[in-house]
Amino acid sequence: MAQTTASFMVDGMTCDGCVSAIKRALAAIDGVDSTDVNLATREVKVTYDPTRAGVSSLQNAIRGAGYEVS
Repeated sequence: MAQTTASFMVDGMTCDGCVSAIKRALAAIDGVDSTDVNLATREVKVTYDPTRAGVSSLQNAIRGAGYEVS
């Protein structure tokens, strides 16, 4: 299974609770293998299987958790 990593800049994260919310939202997507959320840099890196998940579904999950993605 070939894994792909996508990186996003996320606005609105202010605490560890925000980090947890984003990780939970992304973990709920079929095909997501791991997430790395850096509160200080506002960067979210997601490793996923591109045959089971896409960039738009990852971005929508972050938005659905209440954050802005760029």
